[in-house]
Amino acid sequence: MGRVLGLTVKSMIPATTLLLAALLAGVARAADNQPKLSGRWEFNKDQSDDAQQKVSEAQNSRRDSDNSGGRYPGGGGPGGGYPGGGVGYPGGGVGWPGGGMGRPGHGGGWPGGHSNRVGSSVSSDDWDRLAENPKFLQVEQRSDQVVVTDDSDRTQTFHLDGKKHEEKDANGKKVSTKTEWQGDALVAETKSSHSTKLTQTFHLSDDGKQLYVTTRFENPSLQAPVSIRRVYDLLGSAAQRGSAPK
Repeated sequence: MGRVLGLTVKSMIPATTLLLAALLAGVARAADNQPKLSGRWEFNKDQSDDAQQKVSEAQNSRRDSDNSGGRYPGGGGPGGGYPGGGVGYPGGGVGWPGGGMGRPGHGGGWPGGHSNRVGSSVSSDDWDRLAENPKFLQVEQRSDQVVVTDDSDRTQTFHLDGKKHEEKDANGKKVSTKTEWQGDALVAETKSSHSTKLTQTFHLSDDGKQLYVTTRFENPSLQAPVSIRRVYDLLGSAAQRGSAPK
């Protein structure tokens, strides 16, 4: 009986080894079939959405729906608001000179043109980051993660295991990010403690010379999500400056 059991166990070892090898080979093939995002990518303004315009529209939409006398600094008087209006940010940040002035019969606005109501979870930093257009992206793709560094040396690390990874944002607040491949697109979903969700989708063009980065920002205080599509050209490629495929 012992001899028979011993033979059975020995015969199972090669089968187990073959199964493990097959699984590893399958993982390797899956990794080989993933799009190659690595490279240095340059922002293509002509083919990208106007991020500042989209942010402005989202803010104005909130202002139209939320405005009522006395809810904003400056009270409900005509033209109320903070002295000096908004302040522009160098490099494409949010803020419109002259912004922040109230419409006749409505409360004034916040400095910098931000229409945040009291208690809103959309901060000025959220708006600023959403409106920014990094001029360059350096992408390093590995078997287990993708690291994206912009022209301001800000780095995002996306773990490719499909699990939530908690970390702190630039303001020290806890956020959790889950990243996974959905077909040929890399999708990273980040949630914060104040019910804000940011979804970033990275997708290559068919010829691999352009990188499409779509950012979708959701927050309960917004009437609708804000979606911004940015196009990046692979440096050294001959990508045309026409209309990018949607």
